Amino acid sequence: MKKIIIACLLLAGATGVKAQATASAANWEDNSAHNTIQQDNEFANTEINVEHRRVAFSELPDLKKATWAIITDGAGNVMTQKRVTPADNSMDLHRLPKGEMYFVTLVYKNKSQKAFVVHL
Repeated sequence: MKKIIIACLLLAGATGVKAQATASAANWEDNSAHNTIQQDNEFANTEINVEHRRVAFSELPDLKKATWAIITDGAGNVMTQKRVTPADNSMDLHRLPKGEMYFVTLVYKNKSQKAFVVHL
């Protein structure tokens, strides 16, 4: 009688373990589609072109609020800034000292969206 009870307990335990592992695997498969983080940056395709000390932005998104292009020097001091749109997408850098490195940051809704390095 003891052997039959022990055998039933082992069988019930093995079935319980298998069912629990199957349930957790199914749970992970179902939730994997819902837990994906989707980050769509509108500025992902934006590029810059520097010619004759003028910066031009290509593929700027047309957004509701203003996009700011902020140029800082190596120390982090703001040298110049301007609102940029797809229609007005360039900045004049003639006033900045030549031979220096600058950082161009596109800011939308007070968040940095994309940054570039420019050496004049």
